[in-house]
Amino acid sequence: MVLPSLSDIKIKRKQLNLTQAGLALKAGVSQSLLAKIESGKLEPSYSNAKKIFDFFESVHEKTVLRAGDFMNSSVKKTGVSAKILDAIKLMKKNGISQLPVMDGERIAGTVSENIIVDKMQGKKNLEEFRQMAVSEVMGEALPTVGEDSPFSVISALLEHNQSVLVVKNGKIAGIISKTDLLSSIIKKNGK
Repeated sequence: MVLPSLSDIKIKRKQLNLTQAGLALKAGVSQSLLAKIESGKLEPSYSNAKKIFDFFESVHEKTVLRAGDFMNSSVKKTGVSAKILDAIKLMKKNGISQLPVMDGERIAGTVSENIIVDKMQGKKNLEEFRQMAVSEVMGEALPTVGEDSPFSVISALLEHNQSVLVVKNGKIAGIISKTDLLSSIIKKNGK
């Protein structure tokens, strides 16, 4: 494992608003060792440098937002045999643009405004289309992640998907849309 530059130690310590003594205590090294490292008078052993950087990493891991921190646990869903009209009404009522499609407890696909509009193209009988089963028009299932998935994974998935489902013990625990992701940024900054 390659460690970051030793010059990063002082910068990271100050970002965390720690004194040399405070960092030394938390990282399990001596304050005098830390002072010598920061002044450039001593190059520490690998194990001492690793202790310091492991502490920084542990602090970072505690501050990273995870899917469970900002998911919307009120997930609206529809079934494979539900009518398209009912799915549209559910989306409209809840102000959402897509629904996971369930086949019992299994996630079978997704129905969205975009999918419905695309599938309507060329249909001559709108009433017949409205009565079709969701399974006849649904698209692929939304990607799923666990509650501990980091913000960076969620944001990467949302570049190519409208939403991401959060699963716990094999069941849907929440959903994250781009709006939820943006809301988490606002909450994290306290504004």
